[in-house]
Amino acid sequence: MKKVLFIGIFCSMLIMSCSPNVVGTWNIDRYEVDNQKGQNFTTRNAGELVINKNGTGEKNVEYNMFQNEFSDAQDFRWTMQGDDLITITSTNSYENSDFDKTWIMVTNKKKEQVWKSTDGKNSVQVLELSKK
Repeated sequence: MKKVLFIGIFCSMLIMSCSPNVVGTWNIDRYEVDNQKGQNFTTRNAGELVINKNGTGEKNVEYNMFQNEFSDAQDFRWTMQGDDLITITSTNSYENSDFDKTWIMVTNKKKEQVWKSTDGKNSVQVLELSKK
């Protein structure tokens, strides 16, 4: 019985120690916003996301949308729900971020990620990421 329990605990620890594909430094190759009203926006090379294994990370994002400049350079925390949902929450509660939300990982590969989310107001955001 002790042997079976030991093997079970060992296997659980082995599975939990594997880091998900999301950990690493990611280039934001494309950021797209589709508001369903014909005002679509797409930008290329919008910055990077650094996602650490310990549940923390850094955003360094800059882009122009409709002649307005946006910058989002701050630390964040992340959590995974299952294999295809990631939630990003900035540690600075005084600055709003378009990236602070739960994202659906449509593509979750070692070198390529595609995330989609919505703002709850008929707007869909898409992030295409490539590992640096």
